[in-house]
Amino acid sequence: MYLFCYARSEKAKETGSKLLMSAEGEWITDSESFVSQVPQRADGAVVLILPTEAAVKLLIERFYPADIKYPVLYMAPDGSYAGILRYSGYNTHEILVKICKILGSKKLSSPEDRADFAPDLQKTISNYSMTPSDKDLLKKISAYIMEGGTVNLYTDLQIHMAEPVLDTLSFAPFQFRFNQKRELGQAYVSSCAEDEYSIFITCSTLPEVAVNKGKCLKLVPRTVVVGLELTTRTDPDYARETVRKVLVNHEIDPLSVATIAVSSITRESDAVRSIAEDLGCFVTSFDSRLLKAVKVPLNPTYAPSKAGADICTAAACIASDNGRVLVRRAGGNNGIMLTASMKRGSIILTE
Repeated sequence: MYLFCYARSEKAKETGSKLLMSAEGEWITDSESFVSQVPQRADGAVVLILPTEAAVKLLIERFYPADIKYPVLYMAPDGSYAGILRYSGYNTHEILVKICKILGSKKLSSPEDRADFAPDLQKTISNYSMTPSDKDLLKKISAYIMEGGTVNLYTDLQIHMAEPVLDTLSFAPFQFRFNQKRELGQAYVSSCAEDEYSIFITCSTLPEVAVNKGKCLKLVPRTVVVGLELTTRTDPDYARETVRKVLVNHEIDPLSVATIAVSSITRESDAVRSIAEDLGCFVTSFDSRLLKAVKVPLNPTYAPSKAGADICTAAACIASDNGRVLVRRAGGNNGIMLTASMKRGSIILTE
C-alpha cells in the first residue's frame, strides 16, 4: 500500500510520521494541489489524520468533487482509532487493517457494517428475468455484496438506485451511452483480466474472451421487444435462424428478448411459435386496425408505398410503450421482417 497522509496539528503529524515509518507513502501538504494533480498509484489510499467531522467535511467538499479513485480513510490525531470514509477497490478494508496494526488503533469500520443495508442482487435478477453468464459466479458475487463488499457495475441501460449515496457503496457504477457498444466491449475485455468482481448489465452482445472470464459476470435482462411481420408463408426453421441472426448482427443479445409482438392474424403461425420457443419469450398480438393507426417514430427509410405496411415497427412500439427503437424493419427478402425496441423505463437496481 502507498499512503497519502494529511494532518494539521503537531499531534496528528507525529501520528502520521509513525505510520509512514512502517508504510510506504508521503505527505499531502495542500489538499487543493493534491486533487488537481492526483498521482497514479494502483495501491494508493488517502489517510486524513483529523477529527471525524473535519475529515468528513474535507472528503465531501474536496475529494468527492475531484472524483479521486483512491480509498479515503480517517484517523484520530492521537492514532487511537481509524475508519473508512470511502471504499474504492476490493482491498480498502485490508488497507485499514494494516494501518491499525501498525499503530495499534481501534478499527471502526468493517465490511459487516455495510451488510446491514446491502441490496439483494438476486431480487433484481428475478424482477427482470435476467440471465447470468455464470450461475456459480452469480452466487459468489451476491454473497459478497450481502456481506458488505463492493463490485464494479458496467451498463449501457438506464439504471435506478433508490439511494445512490448508500447503494454506490455496494455497486461502483460505470455508465455508458446506448451507442457506446465498442467502449462497453473494451471495458468487458479489460475487466475479465482483473482480479476483482465486475458485473455487466446489458442487452448488447459482448466480445468473446479467449481464456476465462475471471470474476466478470454478465447479466442480460429481458427488456427488448421484437415486432415481427410475415409477408409470406415462412419456414419455421428459417424464421428462427433469421431472427437470431438479425439480432446478433445488430449487437442485440437474443437472451434479452422478452416479447414477440405480431398482428392477431399472424399469432398462430408456426414460424412465430418457433421463434418464441427458441428465444424463450412470450407472444403478444394486436388487431391489424390498431397497428395501422399507430404513428411510429422515425421516418421510413424504405419506399413510401410501404409506409402503411410497417406492421413490425407498430407492434414493437405498442408492446414496448414507445421505447427506444434499436433496429427497424430488418430481415431478408424471404418473408420475415422485424423491428426491435427497448421497453420504456429504467431497471430498478435497488429498492
